[in-house]
Amino acid sequence: MKKIALIIFSFVVYNVSAQNYKDALRYSTEDLSGTARFKGMSGAFGAIGGDFSAISINPAGSSVFSGAQIGGTLGGNVTKNNITYNGTQANNRDTDFNVNQFGVVFPIEVATSGWRKFSFGFNYQNTKNFDASNFSFSGRSNQNLGDYFKYFADGIKQQNLLLETYQNKQVIERNTLQDIYFGMGRLAGDRAFRYRNALLGHYVGLIRPHIGRDEIKPTDSDAVADAILQETQYDKNVTNGADQRFERVTSGGVSKYNFNFSTQYEDFLYLGLNLNAHRINQKDKLSHWETYASTSTITNAYFENEYNTKGSGFSFQLGAIIKATKGLRLGVTYTSPTWYTFNQEYTQYLSTNNRRNYADPRVIVTLPDYKFRTPGSITASAAYLFGKYAILSADYTYKDYKNLHFGSAAKNSENDLIENQLGETSTVRIGVEGRIPIKTGEATNYVSLRAGYRYEQSPYRMKVAPIGDLTGYSFGIGVTLGGIRLDASYDIAKQTNLYQMYETVLTDNAQIKSTYGNFLFTFTAQLF
Repeated sequence: MKKIALIIFSFVVYNVSAQNYKDALRYSTEDLSGTARFKGMSGAFGAIGGDFSAISINPAGSSVFSGAQIGGTLGGNVTKNNITYNGTQANNRDTDFNVNQFGVVFPIEVATSGWRKFSFGFNYQNTKNFDASNFSFSGRSNQNLGDYFKYFADGIKQQNLLLETYQNKQVIERNTLQDIYFGMGRLAGDRAFRYRNALLGHYVGLIRPHIGRDEIKPTDSDAVADAILQETQYDKNVTNGADQRFERVTSGGVSKYNFNFSTQYEDFLYLGLNLNAHRINQKDKLSHWETYASTSTITNAYFENEYNTKGSGFSFQLGAIIKATKGLRLGVTYTSPTWYTFNQEYTQYLSTNNRRNYADPRVIVTLPDYKFRTPGSITASAAYLFGKYAILSADYTYKDYKNLHFGSAAKNSENDLIENQLGETSTVRIGVEGRIPIKTGEATNYVSLRAGYRYEQSPYRMKVAPIGDLTGYSFGIGVTLGGIRLDASYDIAKQTNLYQMYETVLTDNAQIKSTYGNFLFTFTAQLF
C-alpha cells in the first residue's frame, strides 16, 4: 500500500457515466416558495393574482395589481430528519437563512373599456434550496467498500491498475497516480468511471489481485509475470461487513426568474405570459467512513466524492383569469417543460487506516454537458372573494413525470427507467384569508389572517417510493399601513424519502422522515 499527494489538475473527460434520471428529477420539482402572503395560503393563488409569487403560478395575475409595487422576502428554513439505516436511528437538524423572493410590477391603465390595462413585471424566487439539506446517519452493513471496489475491478487486467510499466520483467516507467487517473478519462462509455474506482481501491489496498501479487520480480518466470499482469479477478482485503457512517453536505439551489407581461380586457378577463429563466448551482460533498474487525490488516477506510453541478434552462407560461361572477374567479395556466443544459464536475479521495494510506488524484473530472427536458404541467384554479373581507382559494396541478426526457442517445437507458418508474402526479393547494378592517383616522387599514393546506403526490409509481407524498400546512398574518404591507408566514411540511449513497453494491436504503419548517417575512411598497 502506498500514499501520494499531487497537484490539482483540470481536464475534460469525453465519455463517462455519472448523471442519471434522479439528478434530472431533483431539478424537475419545485419547493413551495415566494412571498409570505403566498406561502401563508399554501400557494393557492392561481385565480387570485395581485401578488408577486402569484405571477409564478399564473402570469395573468400581474394585471390584478392596482398600482406599481416592489417587494422582497427574507426566509429561514429548519429541516429535521429522523433517519433509520439498517435498524440504527439518527436525528439531524439543519438551518438556513436566505433571500427567498424579490419582485416588481408596473401595471399601466391605457383605456376605460376594451383592453384596459397592460402590466410588466419581474419576479425572482428561490424554487429549491439545498442549504438546509445536510444530514448524516450510521449503521451496520453486510457489505463494505471492499465489495464496492471489487465490483468495478473484476474484469480489468491488473496491468491497467499498476503505476509501473513492465517490459521483460523490468520496470521501464513509473507513473504517478494522477497520470493514470487522468489518462483513464479517454476510455469510452462508462469505462472511465469504472476504471477510476478500481484504481483507487487497488491503490490503497482495499482490494487485492486474486493471484496475490501486484509486483514482478526479475526472478519470476515469464508465465508468472504474465499471470500477474493479466489477472482480472480481485478479492476484498477487509473482513465482511462494516460499521458505516455517511454524511451529505450540500449547498446552493435553483433560482427562477419570471419576466412577465399581462393584459386586462374589460373587467372580467386577464391574460398573461411568463418567459422564465432557470439557474442551478449545487455543491455536494458525500463522505463515507467504515470500521472493520480488528482481525483485518485494514481497520478503517474513508471515501469522499465532491460534486459541483451547474445548469441553466428556459420555460414559458400562459395563463388566464376570468371573473365568472362578482365573487367567483377561475384561472388556468399552462407551464411548458423546462429545457435544461447541465455540466458537472467531481473529485474523489480514498484512504485507509486513519489516512496513513491514501489516494488523492486531485483531478477535477469534468463530465460532458448534457440536456434534459422536465415535464410540463396544467394548473386549474378557483377562488371566491367575499367582498374585501375574505378569500377562499384552491389550485389543482397535473404533471406527468414520464415526460421527463434526456436528449442524448447515450441516456436512452435512463429514459427507459423514467418510463417504467415515474408517472402522473396531482398537487392540491387550498388557502383562506380573512381581513379585519382597522380605522386609523381617515384611512382604513387591514389585518389579514391566513391559513393553507397542500398535498403533493410522489412522482414514483412504485408502492415503496424513493420520494414519498408530501403534506403541508401554513399560517400567516399581514398588515397594511397606507402604501406599505408587512406579511409573515410559517409553513410546515412532512415527507418520507428513501436515500441510498451509491447506485451499485452499497444500495441499502436509509429511510428519512423529514419535517420542513419555513419562516418568511415580506415587505411590499406601493411605488405609484
